Amino acid sequence: MSVYDSILARSNLYYNQGLECAKLRNLTGAISALRKSVHCYKGNIDARNLLGLCYYEVGEYVLALREWVISENLKPEENPASGYIAQIKPDMSRTGKYSQYVKKYNQALEYAKGGSEDLAILQLKKAVSMNPKYLQALLLLALLYIHEGQFPQAKDVLTKANKVDVNNLQAQLYMEEVKAGLALKNTKSRKRNVSDDSVEYKSGSETVIRPAYFKDNATISTIINIIFGIVVGFLISFFLVVPGVRRHATADSAAKLVEANNKISTKNVAIRNYQEQIDELNKKIEDAEKNSSKSEGSMNLYKGILKAYMDYESGKYEKAGETLAEIDENEVDKDFLKSFKKLKKLVNDRYLRILYKQAAGFYNQAEYEKAIETFETIIKIDEEYGDGDALYFGAQSYRMNGNSQKAIVMYQRVINMYPDTYKARNAQRYLDQLKNQ
Repeated sequence: MSVYDSILARSNLYYNQGLECAKLRNLTGAISALRKSVHCYKGNIDARNLLGLCYYEVGEYVLALREWVISENLKPEENPASGYIAQIKPDMSRTGKYSQYVKKYNQALEYAKGGSEDLAILQLKKAVSMNPKYLQALLLLALLYIHEGQFPQAKDVLTKANKVDVNNLQAQLYMEEVKAGLALKNTKSRKRNVSDDSVEYKSGSETVIRPAYFKDNATISTIINIIFGIVVGFLISFFLVVPGVRRHATADSAAKLVEANNKISTKNVAIRNYQEQIDELNKKIEDAEKNSSKSEGSMNLYKGILKAYMDYESGKYEKAGETLAEIDENEVDKDFLKSFKKLKKLVNDRYLRILYKQAAGFYNQAEYEKAIETFETIIKIDEEYGDGDALYFGAQSYRMNGNSQKAIVMYQRVINMYPDTYKARNAQRYLDQLKNQ
C-alpha cells in the first residue's frame, strides 16, 4: 500500500467513526473524528461537509461556513456544500439570526464577568429561544442556574443540551452538580409546617389544633366508605394500573431491542474497519516467530499489543488501557509505530472515559485519595483530557485532601494551559487562597 493510499484509508476510517457518532447524536465525538479525517486528507469532501453539519447542529455557524467554503473551493461542481452555504448566509448578515444571538451570548458573558448573573441569564434565554441548539449558550445558562441554586431550571437546560450532543462531557459534569443540589434541596423540603396539615381555632381561652380534613363520621358511614374505597381501588388497579404496567413493560422491551441492534451495528462497523489491523498484528507476530534474531521481549511486545486490541474489541477497555500503558513506545518497530499510536488513541479514548467517571465518583463521594490516584493516572496518559478537567479536579482533590503544595502546582498548570477560561479563573481564586494561608 502506498503512502497516499494509507493516508486516504486513515481519513476514511476517521470519517466512518464520525458518521457513526453523528448518527447517535454524539456530536462532540463526531467533530473530533471528522477533524482528524480532514487533517489526514484535506480533500475528503464528505468528511468536511459532515463536519460543517455537526458544527451547524451545535450552533457554531462560523465554523460550519468555513468548512463548507473550503469544500466548495476544492470541488465547485455537484457539491452539497453550495446549498448549505446559500441556506446559512442570510443568518450570517449583520441583521441575521446568527449575529443577533451571538451578540446576546457575548453580552451575557460580559454580564456574568461583571457579576450581573440575572442579566446574563436573561440574555442567554433570549439567545437560546432564537437558536435552541446553540450548545455554548445552553451550557453557560446551566452553569449560571447552578451558581444561583436554581437546580430544576439547570436540569431542564442540560436535558436540552443532551438532546443536541448526547455525550458532552461538560454537560455531564454540570448534571452531577445539579443532582447533588437537588438531593440536598429535597432533603430540606421534607420538613413541613404544622399549619400545612392542620387548622387552628379558639375555643374559649384555649387554642385548639385539629387536622384540616377531620370528619366525625358515624360508624356505618365509615364502614360504607371503607368498602367503597376497596371496590374503587380494585377497579382502578384492574382498568388503569395493570394495562399501564403492561404498556410500560412492552415499551421497555422495544427500547432494549433497539439499543441492542444499535450496539450490534456499531460493533460490526468497528470489526470491518479494524480487520486490517488484526491482520497486520498477526503478520508481525508470525514474522517475529520466524525471525530467530529477534528477542523474546519483542515477541511479548507484539503479543501484548494484540491482547490489548482483543480486550478493546471485547469491551474490556480498562484491561486494554492498562496493557498499553506498560508498553514502551520506543520499543515498537517504526514500521508499526503509526498503527500502534492509532490503537493506543482508540483504547485511551474509552479507557480515560472510564477512569474519569471513576475519579468523578470518588471526588463526589469525598474519597479524595482514590480520586487523586485516578486523576493522576489520567493526567499521566493525557494531561489535556477533558480540556483540562482532569487537571483541574486533580488539583481540587489535592486541596480537599490537605495537600496544598501539590494543589498549588496543579492549579498553576491549569492557569498556564487554559488562560481566560472559567477553570483558570477558579484555579487562580483557589491558588490565592492557598498562598495566603
